[in-house]
Amino acid sequence: MMNFIEQYSLFIFVALGLIAFFLSIFLGITLTSLREQKKKQNDYKEKFEAELKKQDYYFKDSIITICKATIQGQCEFSEACIRIKKLLEYYPDIESKKEYKVIQEMYDEIKHFSTHAERLSLPKKEIFNQDKLRFSLEAKYEQDFRKSLEILQKDFEVLI
Repeated sequence: MMNFIEQYSLFIFVALGLIAFFLSIFLGITLTSLREQKKKQNDYKEKFEAELKKQDYYFKDSIITICKATIQGQCEFSEACIRIKKLLEYYPDIESKKEYKVIQEMYDEIKHFSTHAERLSLPKKEIFNQDKLRFSLEAKYEQDFRKSLEILQKDFEVLI
């Protein structure tokens, strides 16, 4: 029996060496593949985070611009309310502040109004009635809404 092991020991060591060699090649290929995969994942994550930052900046800048335009009288309160309300949905912590409660209140009263193509398809009398109601709501909320916009503008200018 000992003679058999001695006789084939060289063959056994060579076979074990080849197995170890091929396993190390396989392990090297696998590790390289994992590194590349991780690098691609990190690149994707960085691009995604950059896009989120870009979108966040755009939303914040839009809120500031709408506030300024409305305060200066370049934008109607109802339009500003709808736009700001939709943008603030991306900032739930800010949206829920009591200083901005008037935005939600006004939005709740005007959100059912027709817009865009739907508005254009309405009879003139219905458009007139909606405008009349919209103008009365804008007058009702004007003072509080303007104050809210001024606070909102300052809060978001700090965030940019």
